[in-house]
Amino acid sequence: MTCHNRKPQTLTCLESLRAAALAAKQRCTLHVFLVDDGCTDGTAAAVRERFSEVTIVEGTGSLYWCGGMRRAWQAADTFGGFDGFLWLNDDVVLSVTSLSLLLDTADVIIRDTGRAGIVVGATHDPVSGRTSYGEMGPEGVRPATTVAHPIDSFNGNIVLVPREVYFAVGNLSGAYRHGFGDIDYAWRARQLDIPLWVAPGHLGSCSIDKVSRWERPELSVWQRLISLHMPTGCPPWEVITLMVTCGNWWFPIAIAKLYWRALFPRGRHAPSMNSD
Repeated sequence: MTCHNRKPQTLTCLESLRAAALAAKQRCTLHVFLVDDGCTDGTAAAVRERFSEVTIVEGTGSLYWCGGMRRAWQAADTFGGFDGFLWLNDDVVLSVTSLSLLLDTADVIIRDTGRAGIVVGATHDPVSGRTSYGEMGPEGVRPATTVAHPIDSFNGNIVLVPREVYFAVGNLSGAYRHGFGDIDYAWRARQLDIPLWVAPGHLGSCSIDKVSRWERPELSVWQRLISLHMPTGCPPWEVITLMVTCGNWWFPIAIAKLYWRALFPRGRHAPSMNSD
């Protein structure tokens, strides 16, 4: 996990993780590694007080989601001895059965494919009830279903990566600071024929991100362009990197569309990207 100045959400997430771990205690034990990426709201102190079992890893204040998760994973790998690794966004509230469903799906993957695979958990928006994160397709986030099934790509909000997969694919790419690292990871895993599945139903709740600053018509053009190039925006160079990595050489068109949307916004919802 990684966090930056979202103390209430971080604490609520850890509470839900503790409850899910208690419900699945016959099947797994957890060790939590949380990157405190320059929090100034007392997150680290509050976590130490309420969750003394959590290992807090110091960040730089500029790691963002992908950088923070990469550092947390490095810390977990250095600690050693784990059968798998769970990515968890700190704004997710897990259901009590979430860990059990992840493990059930991991067992199904081995049974059906003969090898370990990545398991993704979908979340729902607590207001609308719609699927907010999980399986990704060309059209965006796909609605959760009642049956576990193979997928092509995913958001990184709830993701179980078995040890064998980590040894094969490695850590999140250093080419991305905030978003895109999860999509890149899915692509790299697919190139190695590693199964990607989504668990059944919603494994927790997570609010849908608001429209990104670079698409807000009430802001000036200059403000939107600055926001577009920020790590939490949609940095064109990282878009190019992702597209080239995935073999999509029509990135000039995609970049042109990005700038068009920044220059002439319609208040639409921006593509789903993770946030620390």
